[in-house]
Amino acid sequence: MRRPWILSVLLPVAFISLGTASCDGLLRSLSDTSDEPTLERVDNSSASDQPVGTQALTTTEGRRVLENDALGIEIVLPASWSDETGLNPVAELQASDRERQLYIIVVAEEADSMMRLGLEENAANYRELLAQRMTVSGQSKTDVAFVGNNFATQYEMRGRLEDNTPVVYLHTTVVSEDRYYQVVGWTTPEQYETYRSELQAITDTFRETRL
Repeated sequence: MRRPWILSVLLPVAFISLGTASCDGLLRSLSDTSDEPTLERVDNSSASDQPVGTQALTTTEGRRVLENDALGIEIVLPASWSDETGLNPVAELQASDRERQLYIIVVAEEADSMMRLGLEENAANYRELLAQRMTVSGQSKTDVAFVGNNFATQYEMRGRLEDNTPVVYLHTTVVSEDRYYQVVGWTTPEQYETYRSELQAITDTFRETRL
């Protein structure tokens, strides 16, 4: 779990190969952020570049729950989805449906140093960092105001990566008592039109499970 405003936090930096020439561009353009400049931290505290805890996929009464017990968070996956480990090196949760080219990650950040800004302002900063890796053709806010019991804001971001590969992100920022979360789903524009509701449904299952 990292402190705010580090570029690689919110980028899915190592896409699974999507099996087509155009989607290979997604892999190439986001596969390495080691040479990317990072923005200054809000504070000067040190932070690990590794996720907190490990994720585990369990099936209970037909529900396929991907959870990070150490962090106390979970999402519920459809039957065709699998847990992943290579989509983002700092994501606390990550999963995909490779056959349908659908991906989702959850990244957590401690919220203390971010509280001087509100939810919308922090979400805008997150999206600005994401936009640095693409040419944005449009952003539109959805009507999502809550995810579970927590306030949230959500945007669709459409654009093209550096090699002109088209992509759509469903980017949701969730704020709890002491953390900010980014729940980021993405796919190709064609797949997004078909499977937007599925990405949204998975996002809606995100919960903190800590007492």
